[in-house]
Amino acid sequence: MDFSYYVILVAVSAIIYAGITRFLQNKLVDRSKMEDLQKESKRLNEEYKKASESKNQARMDAVMKEQMELFPKMNKIMLSQFKPMIIIICIFFAVTWAVNQVNPTVEDDLIFKLYDDGSGCDKLAEDGIFTACVNMENENYGKWTATAKAMEGDKELGMNETYFLYNTKSHQDIYTEAGTGTSLRIYTEMETYYPGETVEIFVIPPQGTHEVDLSVSNGTYFYVDLPFTIPILDVQRIFQPHWWFIFVSLISGITISFILGKLRKKK
Repeated sequence: MDFSYYVILVAVSAIIYAGITRFLQNKLVDRSKMEDLQKESKRLNEEYKKASESKNQARMDAVMKEQMELFPKMNKIMLSQFKPMIIIICIFFAVTWAVNQVNPTVEDDLIFKLYDDGSGCDKLAEDGIFTACVNMENENYGKWTATAKAMEGDKELGMNETYFLYNTKSHQDIYTEAGTGTSLRIYTEMETYYPGETVEIFVIPPQGTHEVDLSVSNGTYFYVDLPFTIPILDVQRIFQPHWWFIFVSLISGITISFILGKLRKKK
């Protein structure tokens, strides 16, 4: 799939998701009942305040009793809102999983299984350092990323990512995914490499690691440059399909809510 089409696919999926989210919230959540209970709670609070100022203990007790009777009703409404949230969360994970499966930027990734056995690029067996070598021969110039996962059988112990530059010295894009799980170190000897050179990627995983799964981006990875900088966050480039999906669905959700609010006022 062409990368530009994939970006559009993720955006369209996010817009549809935002629409489904608003539909489920409107269908499964009784907003009018919740609004009525909120108005009633506000009224009781005001009455209690007036009774307190006039030192009318009898009225204060009566209002307090009404408030106590109101709490179970509000709790019931709040609990009912969790039902659509569970459905919405399930849809979110299903859609993000689906769009990740067709991500064209991972199709050309270089995949390695590393063992600390002294074979291949691994210089010394059982020294705690797992090593891979990549010969730089193509023309995918720019930033390359390398992602390592420490494995103990089928269990992932930790993940971390680093980058190196290929035939460029531009440091405008230095983003890498934050490490997860148990501490794992991944690094290269140099920051910049040129055609014909060999990149040695070193991984120092936690104890108990049987093998390391390493993927090298081959110079292609997902990002979208926005036409503006997001305030406060000072972000203009969005990395990873799931962050692009979240961003578009958030903007779409706000837009849909604004439009629906305007339509309700006209009725």
